[in-house]
Formats: sequence, structure tokens, C-alpha cells
Amino acid sequence: MRSSLPISALIFVAVCSAAGSASAQIDPHQAELAAARRALAAAKIEARLYWQIDYQCERRELNAAIELTDAEVQMRRRQLRTFAPFNPFGYGQQSSFALGDARLCLKDAEVRLRALIDERNNLVRFHSDRLALLELNVAAARDRVVALEGGGEIDVVRPE
Repeated sequence: MRSSLPISALIFVAVCSAAGSASAQIDPHQAELAAARRALAAAKIEARLYWQIDYQCERRELNAAIELTDAEVQMRRRQLRTFAPFNPFGYGQQSSFALGDARLCLKDAEVRLRALIDERNNLVRFHSDRLALLELNVAAARDRVVALEGGGEIDVVRPE
């Protein structure tokens, strides 16, 4: 029993070294072709991830941020309407500072809301361009594989 463990370890080392020496003798063309196939697979995955995950997440996050900021704008407007009946000269300087702070917070929220809406519009507007760029990367990787394989056909997989 005890002698079988070192023997099996020696057999394992011999098999691994034989496999390592066999892989070291791979044709450079085959290695380049394997690298081109990996690049093609990576380009397909990148396009699919953008289409199915990244774009959807970005759009959801922007919509949530817009909704939250819009609610903040509405709250700040209600806050200013609440301050409207007060006379800052009759109640002292503190209410005047609070009114100025409320106006500044409302302006900040309105600017952020406009920026978020613009960002969402740009995301939607340039979505097709980004997807086309990713598909061009897939096509370039596919062409590289075809050139290395000698002109064979490769199936086209488009993101859904």
C-alpha cells in the first residue's frame, strides 16, 4: 500500500511531463489559430454581455436615478411653497437662510435631473453604434479565424 503512492506519483509526473513536452511541440500556426478562436469567442461574449446585461443595467440605473431625483425636485418645490407665506423680516435671519438653502438644493436637484436625462438619452441614442462596434469586433475576429483556417465558413452568432 505504501509503495503504491510513490509509484502513482511517479506515473503522474511522467504523464504530465510527456503532455507538457507534447504541447511544447505544437505548430505555431495551430497556436495562432487557437488564439484567434479565443479572440473570436471573447468578442462574441463581450457583444452578448453588452446587449443582454450592461445596456439593460445602465438603462435601469439611469431610470432609477432619474425617478429618485425627480422625487427630490418635487419635494424641494413643496418645501419652497411651504416657506412662501413666511416673512423673513418678521421671523429673523434663520428662516431667510433656510429659504436660501432650499432654493439652492432645488437648483442642484434640477441640474442633476437634467444631466441624468441627457445621459439616458445619449445611452439610448448611441446604443446601436456601440452594438455595431462590438459586432465589428466579432466580424474582425471571425475574419482572422477564417484566414488562418484557409477560407472555411464560420457560423454567424448574433446577440439576441
